[in-house]
Amino acid sequence: ETIEKTMSIKIYVAKSRLHGRGIFAKNNLHKGDAVFIMKGKIRHYKIKTIEDAFKYPNAVGIDKDTWIDPRPPFVYLNHSCEPNLGTIGKVTFVALRNIRAGEELTFDYSISEDSLWWMKCNCGSRHCRRIVTGIRQLPYGFYRTYLPYVPRHFQQVYERQMRAQQSK
Repeated sequence: ETIEKTMSIKIYVAKSRLHGRGIFAKNNLHKGDAVFIMKGKIRHYKIKTIEDAFKYPNAVGIDKDTWIDPRPPFVYLNHSCEPNLGTIGKVTFVALRNIRAGEELTFDYSISEDSLWWMKCNCGSRHCRRIVTGIRQLPYGFYRTYLPYVPRHFQQVYERQMRAQQSK
């Protein structure tokens, strides 16, 4: 069974209450289920300026200085401060909790970002942070609930940051 066939069984694109269009679950999903593998162009670049951080607005960090610029339908994956998806490895998105059919699939952009990038958030969750930044600024409570579904590189960045703060 191909990845594309599996994906077409699990997701669809529709109007989102969060932003433009979004990706939705076709069926009920269980915590830990692989939902899709993100496809797109891999880009390697270093972010040195704020302009660099916004060069590819839809890019998702998958490793140090490595990004995937998602192709449809993945470009429609919206952010939430209370997401229902995390990642295993670099591009496999999994359910963080049980998800109902028809529910929008969301991802906390912070767990795939370690740069000067930021955005205003209007996700409407009761835990909305209002400003979304890279993983270094992610409150520990959020980080802990996403584990182990945070890309390895970003786990290492976060843990280094925590150790540095504790040694001060």
